[in-house]
Amino acid sequence: MSATIEGGRLQTAGRKAAAGGTRAAARRPAPARRTEETGPARVQAPAAEPRAETPLVSLKHRHLLGMQGLSSEEIEVILDTARSFAEVSTRTVKKVPTLRGKTVVNFFMEPSTRTRSSFEIAEKRLSADTLNFSLSQSSVVKGESLLDTARNLEAMAPDMIVIRHKASGAPHFLARHCRSNIINAGDGWHEHPTQALLDAFTIRGKKGRLKGLRVAIIGDLMHSRVLRSNIFLLKTMGADVVVCGPPTLTPVELERLGVQVTFRIDEAVEGADVIMMLRIQRERQKGGAFPTTREYYNLFGLTVERARRAKPDVIILHPGPMNRGVEIDSAVADGPYSVILEQVTNGVAVRMAVLYLLAGGTPGGLAD
Repeated sequence: MSATIEGGRLQTAGRKAAAGGTRAAARRPAPARRTEETGPARVQAPAAEPRAETPLVSLKHRHLLGMQGLSSEEIEVILDTARSFAEVSTRTVKKVPTLRGKTVVNFFMEPSTRTRSSFEIAEKRLSADTLNFSLSQSSVVKGESLLDTARNLEAMAPDMIVIRHKASGAPHFLARHCRSNIINAGDGWHEHPTQALLDAFTIRGKKGRLKGLRVAIIGDLMHSRVLRSNIFLLKTMGADVVVCGPPTLTPVELERLGVQVTFRIDEAVEGADVIMMLRIQRERQKGGAFPTTREYYNLFGLTVERARRAKPDVIILHPGPMNRGVEIDSAVADGPYSVILEQVTNGVAVRMAVLYLLAGGTPGGLAD
């Protein structure tokens, strides 16, 4: 008897084994009957099981310009990858060779402490070469346009550019004129995507999920790019979002983003799983949005009494820097439900994940 494989099926030809044949022959399955019409008998291979859908293991976009437009799968990939990188910060040697040979430019045209230092630490822990520019070190102060600055940066052949700029849309402008991967570290009043990602990472770490949570965001809603990125992310991930602030600092279009708007902080924090306080951005305000900081604190500040209206296991976030006694009481900021310092720690892991994934990395390929 002979056997061949044709078209993925095992084909056998020969006579039927006689009764009382050898033990080897007895172990072989009885072939199908042969007829002149059907020709040689064929034994069908078992039907293949349907393949499971391949999970998303990288980002669909080559830039991180904002949370708007990112899918829930992409967000999950970033958060899962950040969880792997969080372990690096606990090692004795806090460094991996993942981005060795890559060059990252940090181009910060606005003051920044947490975001800039967080990106720099993330880049160094990934073994990338970094180059830092600030407003005082840039030719922008001499009148150079953003386009000329972009072309000069591009001439240095960086792999990635992390940009913070006072003009909304500046990262998108760079993305159109540079071959490098662009990461938005905050643009005007528009978005701050890595802040929203580290907030989500912190929430998920404490609550185990994002879907179905009631998240109250309170403060200067008009000028906050953190607010916009968090709304896009949290709504994409299925959270319930309620926002609260003075009417003079509340954009009229917020309800169109699918969030509940209230001007009473007691209503906003009632039954909340998460409370996120936003800084009063005096540097962006051209007029008096409220009479005094004391009045603002009395009406919109998060006190211990107001925090008690939330769920017993509420967590409290703030992107920083905090204005104690204005948007948040010190007893709350330093209390047992505050995860503000954890946000800073998590920011490094999240930014490591973003840099790694934009460089083409996949979660399964993390270097030891």
